[in-house]
Amino acid sequence: MKICEEKCYYREVREDIESLVNLDGRFNFGTYNRAVSKVNMLDAKKPLGYALPKWFLNFRLKEWEAFQAGNRDIFIFGAVYTAKISTLICLVIYDKRNKKLYDYEKIINTKKASIGKGLFNSETKGQTKAYYMCYENNLRKNEIVVKAKMEPHDLPMAILDIKAYHITEPIVICQPFGENRGLYSHKNFMPMEGYLILGDEKIVFDKGISHMIIDDHKGYYPYNMKYDWVTGWGKDNSGNTFAFNLTDNQVLNHEKYNENCIWIDGKMNVLPPIKVERKYENREVWNIKDEYDMVNISFYPETKTEIKFNYLIVKSDYEAPIGSYEGYFKLGDRKIDIAECFGMGEKKRIRI
Repeated sequence: MKICEEKCYYREVREDIESLVNLDGRFNFGTYNRAVSKVNMLDAKKPLGYALPKWFLNFRLKEWEAFQAGNRDIFIFGAVYTAKISTLICLVIYDKRNKKLYDYEKIINTKKASIGKGLFNSETKGQTKAYYMCYENNLRKNEIVVKAKMEPHDLPMAILDIKAYHITEPIVICQPFGENRGLYSHKNFMPMEGYLILGDEKIVFDKGISHMIIDDHKGYYPYNMKYDWVTGWGKDNSGNTFAFNLTDNQVLNHEKYNENCIWIDGKMNVLPPIKVERKYENREVWNIKDEYDMVNISFYPETKTEIKFNYLIVKSDYEAPIGSYEGYFKLGDRKIDIAECFGMGEKKRIRI
C-alpha cells in the first residue's frame, strides 16, 4: 500500500501483457489498461488443481460477452452467456420515458453459439429461431459492433445495430480464484452510435450523447458462483461524464485484485474493494461503499429481470435490476458528486 497522511488506496496498473497465460502455464495476474492479444485460458496448468484434459477445462470455463448501452431515454443490456451445458442469449430494453421493460431471453444449444477469444479480431454469436445476437470485435480498428434481432411472438420485434469506439482507456484484469485458477475480464466505457428498432419506433443513437460498456469475460468460477456487481454512467455536478464498474466477487486478496474503477475524462481510475448492502423497507435500495471513502453510492432499482430455480445440482438465484444512482466518488482531492446516473446491477448466486 502507498504511504500517505490519510488512509489511501493504491493498486498497480500495468500497461500490457502479450498473453493471459505464460509459456509455463501460469496466469499473469494483475490489473492492466490495455487489451490482451492472446486470451489463452485453456493453456493454464492445473487451474482446477489437477491435470485435466482441455475438453473438461473448457466445460468448466464460464464465458460471456455482455454490454450495456443507451442514452437518456433508453437503457439496453445484452449478453451471450455460456455455462457450456447451455447458452443464454438475452436483450433487455428499458424505455425510461414510459418505464417499460422489454425482456428478450432464450436458452439455446451451446453448439449454436460461440464466444470470441479476446477483442482484437473475433466474433461472439448466438442464434436460433427468432433470436439472434452477434458481436464483431475489432480493436485493431478500435471498433466493437453489436447486432441483434429478436422476433418472439409475445413481444414487439427488436432490431439493434450499434457501434462503439474503443478510444478510451479500458480496465483489463486477470485475477485468482486459487493458486493458478484465473478470471479474465476486459471492460471499457465508450462512445456509441447506431439505432434500435422497437416495434414501430426507430431510436437513433447519436455518438455525442450515447454510450456503451463492454464486458469480455472468462473465468474458472467455483461450482457455487457468487458475486454482486453494479455499473452505470451519468454526469456529475460540473457536467462531466463518468462511468463506473464495481464488483464484490470470489477472487483472492481484494485489496490487490479487484475490477473496480471509474472512468472520467477518457481515463480509467482504479477503486478499492467494495461491499453491497441491500435494504427492502419502503423501497429497495443497494448501498455500495468502500473503506477509503472513495465510493459512497446508493442504487435504486426501478425494474428487474430474474432467473430463479433450484434443481438440487443446478440452482440459480439471479437478479438484474435496472435503475438510478445517487452519491459520490472521490479520486484524491477530486469529489465526483452524482447529478444524474443510470445503470444496472446483478446479484448472482448460481450453482452450475
